[in-house]
Amino acid sequence: MKQTRTRRRRKTDSGDLRTVLLFYVLPFIVINSIIFYLFTAKPKVEITVGDTEDYLTTTATVRIRSLFPTKNLVIAKDGEAVNAEKLGSKTYSVPIDSNGVLEVSVQNFNGMSAAEFAHINILDDTAPAITEYTLDDEGVITITLADTQSGVDFESVYAVDSQEDQVFPLSEDRSAGEVKFDMDSHGLTLHARDFTGNEVQVTFTSHKDGDKEVLNSIEGTETSILASEQPEETAAAEPAEEESPEAEATEEDPAEDAENDEI
Repeated sequence: MKQTRTRRRRKTDSGDLRTVLLFYVLPFIVINSIIFYLFTAKPKVEITVGDTEDYLTTTATVRIRSLFPTKNLVIAKDGEAVNAEKLGSKTYSVPIDSNGVLEVSVQNFNGMSAAEFAHINILDDTAPAITEYTLDDEGVITITLADTQSGVDFESVYAVDSQEDQVFPLSEDRSAGEVKFDMDSHGLTLHARDFTGNEVQVTFTSHKDGDKEVLNSIEGTETSILASEQPEETAAAEPAEEESPEAEATEEDPAEDAENDEI
């Protein structure tokens, strides 16, 4: 009899424990987990920058990953808000016409927020670079141009000599990026653009070193189509005029005047 009662008591205790776990502990854990998720779930932001065909424009696609409605959405580039076209549920298209940083900030209705950044540098805002230049004994200058994005537009390459006459290359090697001109020792200004319109202007001069003509340091400017930058002219600061000792001597000292008046 005692063994039977003990077994029944154990079964009752086991059933009570299961009841507590199933109907109290487990629902408590599940409900609190759901509440915790509702209050702490953050949205996710995905930014995809597309390719460019003309090196002037591209498109970025912004996707918001969240189960909750979006309360606030801010899309900015370099700190300035930009217009975005809504493509679908939480998907936006952003037109890009210059390099920079695209920033997306989003806030859910539960107050949780997230931000994502994308650096855009696939657009061509740099003029062709002059990588090498040499002058041969026959007075012909060879200039090597390079542009790693849209490429050098060799149809735009020309020069202006010291007489303000426009001259064109004697020859071109487009695969090597080389152009040749007759050198003008008093000044030969090269003009070259890439296929997006960025332009470089560089002036070459030379001087006699014995019987040999030697190139001087080059001077030039760049104009970017995307950045709309204008070349700045720099001028050497003129030294300040110093006051001569005679002028200092002619200045009257108020203290000395006061002493003279007392005498």
